[in-house]
Amino acid sequence: MPAFGRSAVLPALLVATMAPLAAAQQKQCEIDENTPNQVARAVLQLQVAQGVSKPEDAAPKLREAVKLVSDIDPSRNPAGRNWVLGRALVLWMSQPNIGQKVKRGTLGYTKDPEGTIDLVAAIDSAFTAVETAMPTPECLALTAGWRQQKGWVELINNAIEMANSPDSTKIDSSVVLAKRSLLLYRSAPYGYMVLAQAAAKRNQIKDAIGYYKQAVASAKDTTYADPRRQMLLTLGTIASDAAEQATGADKAMYMKEAKDAYDALLKDPGTKYADYARSGQARVAMLAGDTASLRGSYAEQLANPSAYSYNSLMQAAVSAARASQNADAIKLFEAAYKVNPYHRDVLYNLARLYMLDNNYVKGLPIVKQLVAIDPANADNLQLYAIGWAALQKEYVAKSRHYDSTAKVYGTKANSAKAATVQKAYIDSAARVNAFIKAYADSAARAVDSAIKYNDLMQKIPVKLAFTEFTASEAKTNLAGTLTNNTEAEKSYTLKVEFVDKSGAVVATADVPIGPVKAHASSPFSATGNAPGIVAFRYAPLQ
Repeated sequence: MPAFGRSAVLPALLVATMAPLAAAQQKQCEIDENTPNQVARAVLQLQVAQGVSKPEDAAPKLREAVKLVSDIDPSRNPAGRNWVLGRALVLWMSQPNIGQKVKRGTLGYTKDPEGTIDLVAAIDSAFTAVETAMPTPECLALTAGWRQQKGWVELINNAIEMANSPDSTKIDSSVVLAKRSLLLYRSAPYGYMVLAQAAAKRNQIKDAIGYYKQAVASAKDTTYADPRRQMLLTLGTIASDAAEQATGADKAMYMKEAKDAYDALLKDPGTKYADYARSGQARVAMLAGDTASLRGSYAEQLANPSAYSYNSLMQAAVSAARASQNADAIKLFEAAYKVNPYHRDVLYNLARLYMLDNNYVKGLPIVKQLVAIDPANADNLQLYAIGWAALQKEYVAKSRHYDSTAKVYGTKANSAKAATVQKAYIDSAARVNAFIKAYADSAARAVDSAIKYNDLMQKIPVKLAFTEFTASEAKTNLAGTLTNNTEAEKSYTLKVEFVDKSGAVVATADVPIGPVKAHASSPFSATGNAPGIVAFRYAPLQ
């Protein structure tokens, strides 16, 4: 089953572009670029700077543009002046060897040329002045396009790269860069996502929730549809995790945040998030002790299981099982088993629930299937041991029952006055004795089996634990860890068969592992290069 941590996956790096905005859109915004004449001349310098191919040729034009507009009386056409200044500074930020903080004179400022200017803050200040003076959708879209140019892209890319780094010392730097990216452009989710991830890593859960909510709110564009869904799922997961640990008002607050996130996700689940949203709703309902809502979260799958996929049925079944709704869980796992009877997850969960339901006759054949495809797993062998031990108790109880019955028949035969009645009781006792022997023999075989599998579980020489089974249209990735429980260093070859929904083998992989030291572990991975893979099995390891 998929698991989600405390962080939404941060996006791939963005591509920086430097395309000028369409003239038609600029006319709609109606910014005056002609008054005073220094503004018009600065616009011309920008046009030339954007048309050259070499950065060194653009620099003097940008410097002249900044000089022209910075020398103007600030009260004269402030929107036009700041519009040109903001664009010039954006173009400066894309120049090589220009840092975010630079000498004013380098950019063309004549006042205090030796002073330092923060380009990010200066760009934001210029465009904010335009947006304040002309807050129309057209003008806001125009400045937004310029805010998202190369400087912003590099800031957010660097923030994402540091946030995804396994080096925890880079968290602080990722936060600084994310906040500066938001200074340039606040209407994209990426900066908030970095801040949310950093807060979650620091266990600052309320801050993480706040940042994820800001990220969701900023992801209005359809291009952000899937990131928005992932963020809602992560938000719900973080809040649910926190609710499990909290009490009182905090618990209620976290549960509300989780419910709101899952409800919003279910309204727009895309192609792959509906099951996760329902599973999240079930988790919140379980935390609240709301059995009705809990069952409602998987009611559709329970009523019409044939309409749902294997993953959907498994999500629903797990939700029911976690809430101890075992009858519902069994029905849902049975439905998932019909769709994919070769997957180790459904086999293990269905067998376990059959055991909990004291239905060992159904449970043990499922365990047999499970051990056949996943033999190096002590948990599977434990199910076998538990099942046989429970059956042994049943057989002993039935043998004792029939033994008592036989004694009753013997007593009645001895006290019967009529020969025919006496013979009937003797015959009945004889028939019951057959049951006594059969159940006694079965009990002996069951206890032998229980001892056998308990011994195998405890002395398993090599153990496999799987951490990934990711199927796509073209291939499937499998990964896990092998543990050598013996006293000697050994090498292994894991022979994997990937199967389709009919159980046919469609791909194989021979995976060398080791040498693995005694009582040590080694990771492994395998790939099934075929479409339609739904499960896997492997040969026993020696």
